Amino acid sequence: MVDERRTEHADRIAAVKGTGLLHRPRAPGLDRLTALASRLLNAPTALVSLVTGDRQVFASQFGLAKRWAEAGETPLSHSFCQYVVDDDAPLVVSDARTDARLRNNVAITEIGVIAYAGIPICVGGQTLGSFCAIDGHPRTWSASELEVLRDLAAAVASEIALIRAADEAEQNAATIRAILEVSHDAFVSIDATGTVLEWNPAAEALFGYSRRQAVGLDIATLIIPESHREQHTEGLARVRATGESRLAGQRLQLPAMDRAGRSFPIELTLQATHGGRLIFHAFLHDISERRDAEEQLRRQAELIDAAPAAIIVRDIDGTIRSWNKGAEQMYGWPAHAVLGRNINLLLDTGFPKDLPEVEESLGATGAWQGEVTHRHTDGRTIVSLSRHVLRPAADGSGPEVIETDTDITEQRRAQEDLAASERQFRVQFHQSTIGQALTGLDGGFRHVNEAYAAMIGYSPDELYGLSKSAITHPEDRAEDTRLTAGLFAGDSDSYERTKRLMHRRGHPVDVRVGVRLVRDADGRASHLVGIVQDITEQLRVERERDIALAELTEHNERLEGANLLKLDLMGMLSHDIGTPLSTIIGYGERLAEQDLPPAAGGALEKIMRAAHRIDRLRHSVLAMCSLDGGVITAQRRPVPLAAALRDALDAADAEVPIDCPEETEVSANPAHLQQIMVNFLTNAAKYGGGATGITVRRTGKRIAVAVHDQGAGIPAGLRAHLFDRFTRAGDTGAQGHGLGLHIVASLAEANGGTVQHRDNDPHGSVFILTLEASR
Repeated sequence: MVDERRTEHADRIAAVKGTGLLHRPRAPGLDRLTALASRLLNAPTALVSLVTGDRQVFASQFGLAKRWAEAGETPLSHSFCQYVVDDDAPLVVSDARTDARLRNNVAITEIGVIAYAGIPICVGGQTLGSFCAIDGHPRTWSASELEVLRDLAAAVASEIALIRAADEAEQNAATIRAILEVSHDAFVSIDATGTVLEWNPAAEALFGYSRRQAVGLDIATLIIPESHREQHTEGLARVRATGESRLAGQRLQLPAMDRAGRSFPIELTLQATHGGRLIFHAFLHDISERRDAEEQLRRQAELIDAAPAAIIVRDIDGTIRSWNKGAEQMYGWPAHAVLGRNINLLLDTGFPKDLPEVEESLGATGAWQGEVTHRHTDGRTIVSLSRHVLRPAADGSGPEVIETDTDITEQRRAQEDLAASERQFRVQFHQSTIGQALTGLDGGFRHVNEAYAAMIGYSPDELYGLSKSAITHPEDRAEDTRLTAGLFAGDSDSYERTKRLMHRRGHPVDVRVGVRLVRDADGRASHLVGIVQDITEQLRVERERDIALAELTEHNERLEGANLLKLDLMGMLSHDIGTPLSTIIGYGERLAEQDLPPAAGGALEKIMRAAHRIDRLRHSVLAMCSLDGGVITAQRRPVPLAAALRDALDAADAEVPIDCPEETEVSANPAHLQQIMVNFLTNAAKYGGGATGITVRRTGKRIAVAVHDQGAGIPAGLRAHLFDRFTRAGDTGAQGHGLGLHIVASLAEANGGTVQHRDNDPHGSVFILTLEASR
């Protein structure tokens, strides 16, 4: 059985396609190398040929006929390079017409390939194709020419590796951007001066500033309250001075403010990265409502294409003999300025080890390769992958060195930035308290963080390989499928929904998910990113709130009915009791004017006292109902205070000395004022043996009216509740309903005043009403 040809190996063909060079525009770096090969080898044609299973594609060509140059490819029937791939070895032919394997190849007659020298192009362990030189006439390729071709092939492989690395970096950057876009947490990056570098959609929603408005501004003016800005500024100054942050890696709770000026607390996790400069990355969310809006995000630095290789021919002692265009572009020196000069002095070459050791290795093996540093004309330091090959000089004057330098400065920097960015992503992904997952297009889990796995009772390792539909409630799977189809169809880039996941123990878990479809640089679907938030407790609280609200509504309806009944009773009390009571008092007053026998007069006096007591009780109950119903009002006007106090004494049937200037006026409702003073006087009669005096004192715009008695005073345990509803002394023989002082306090408040009690000297009580003076 014949072994499969290397050109047909699936992994090798996949590696060729993975370069991205089969369908992309021409690469300037590769074109310079093919042109250089033609010039150095004096060959009419040079090719970078990538071989697939059925054709060869020219990633770069120099000297091909127009027909083949425009086509950019040929079938394998026209390919010598396929044999370089099959053999994984150089193919060197002086005259293909006499070669047993090549003499029937149509490239001889149609393209004019007679002499051929091809070197394998190896990248990442796979032979992708051939870097070859072609002549239309028979020729013998010298060892030095083949060595030059090998060096140029190595430069081609380096150029292809750089192109592929840049494409992979773009795909990684797309993943990072997608994660930031769907993150529920706000993500903010700042430098050591406090300038905002990144601001994701969640930050826009949380703080009210768009990314365009926030990037470039000082973070302190955007979200830090003024009272904390000085501390923030001092902290950044300390970081710039020491290069270290005491807060990095911690979970912090700090005050923040949004665009509207609203101040609220936030919780944030702070990380610091050192990728050439100190940058702080913070994931934060509003903890005033605790609505777990978590995030994930990371920043990805972009890789930059490397410059074309520099090819330099020099003597053993470093004297430059040849300096190509690539060297001019790479180092900034024109050829006429450097010929005859020492390359190591000119470029301030920095070797990984001492120069004598490098020269000894070069003399012993004929070659040396390593990373060196060079200096550009503008002073920049360039990191180069430098390959030195020793060969005899063309003029026979002795050995010379061909030095091939490839600029890998940006590649090294990109690798460091990528490593830092990947470290940042791993920290953010695995330490986030919000569930996060990356799934393939088939729905299988690729990466799951601890928060997601713990939410449904698994470990991350147990979820790898499972399909997301396997942990989704059966009733929710159809909607997942419909929404995912919309992502693939381009209806939207992402969706959010509420669904149920199945816990390992069998019970459902209510979650809020955000899903985004990530596409590669060519717009093809790559994978899905999901952010998952457990809202089980939130839904439970909402259900309990709804039940409580319904019960409260029912209770309020019952209270409203009871209040209506109370108002009905108040109307009945006002009419059905007030009317006959007025009749009794009216006839009693008429009888009092008659000359009655002593016995009848005494009975009439008792009847009138009882009637007035009932009337006062009726007014107290009506006042209390008005207070409870919220309908009591006080139409205030200037009231001469001395006259009002005398009227109150008459109404209370009391004789008490009054100390009040006649010109004193207060702002009050006259009826309310009389009701308050009558209550004070009757209470003094019932509990204090009768009032002993009324005094009036003015302080600024306030007037205090005090009723004094010399009774037993108010018990200490009763004083704190003296003006509360239904408060009365339980150890006296006087009758009362415990509403009088509560009504007095409410009426005083309605009239803009206050009431208070203090002990009299040496014993007894003083009740004080304070009102506003009318003038």
